[in-house]
Amino acid sequence: MQRPARPLRIASPRPTRPPAIRFPVSASIATAPAANAPAATTAPRARRCPLRGIAELAGFTLVELLVVVAILVVLLAALFPVFASMRQASARAREIAAARSLVGAWTQYAHDSQGAVLPGYRAGLPAYDAQRNAIAAQTIGVTANRWVWRLAPYLGHDFNALYLGEHERMLRELELTDYSNYLYQTSVFPSLGLNSVWVGGDETFGGFNSAFLGLYGKFYVTRLSEISRPAGLLVFASARGQDSMPSGELTPIAEGFFRVRSPAFDSRTWGERYDADDPASWGNTSARNGGVTVAAFADGHAEARAPEEIDDMRLWSNGATAKDWTITPGGG
Repeated sequence: MQRPARPLRIASPRPTRPPAIRFPVSASIATAPAANAPAATTAPRARRCPLRGIAELAGFTLVELLVVVAILVVLLAALFPVFASMRQASARAREIAAARSLVGAWTQYAHDSQGAVLPGYRAGLPAYDAQRNAIAAQTIGVTANRWVWRLAPYLGHDFNALYLGEHERMLRELELTDYSNYLYQTSVFPSLGLNSVWVGGDETFGGFNSAFLGLYGKFYVTRLSEISRPAGLLVFASARGQDSMPSGELTPIAEGFFRVRSPAFDSRTWGERYDADDPASWGNTSARNGGVTVAAFADGHAEARAPEEIDDMRLWSNGATAKDWTITPGGG
């Protein structure tokens, strides 16, 4: 039996909605809070200790890391004086070695001069630079008067034994830029000064002066054979001093000077105590590298002594018989 066909249903179209009209909204309106909405609050972010991250990475707590840092600070504070002392000891050892080289050159000069020792300060003696040029022709004459350039050939013109530290670097710059000034400064500021008044003679203090020698006698040694106590006669010592400028003022204090003077001559010349701010008050000697003065003696040895230990005329004068000895007319 054939089923009757179902009638077709035609779906009626759905009504379409008109598109919504959107109006632009300003940022100020869009972000404005509702009238009754509570004000938003932003909680301040806690600052994080920069060491906390390091401590976490290393597996330590922050307290443990801070303890380690504190221990390191204490150790470094304790080691700084040790490092400074080591530097001073090293500089002192270098200066003692330089003093030995210097007094060795002084001895060799005497041997080559038939036993005559190096004059400390005297006009009219020849002096030459490393190129064998006469120094008096290149700079002011007093440069040649000082002992430095007469001893330089016995050091091979290697001034490591004469100049230490910053002064050596300054001289090397002058050698390239201002040669005449280099020659002059070299003669004024060697690191170790010569005991020229009593060893070799110094015309500034009566040496080579017939009237002075007639009054006091021959008070300084001029030959090695005249030295009665070579191990006890100071020849060179750590020095510091100032030079006179054309204006009459003094230059700043420099570590180094060509002459060191004894505690006394015909009267006391040193002050009551060593004063680093007044080189002349202690004979232009210098207590450096831990507060000691390096001294080189006529027998060739060198040692470091406290400033007070060189306050003894028996170390300075071959004829001194007491610590506070002074020269008197007639040679006494």
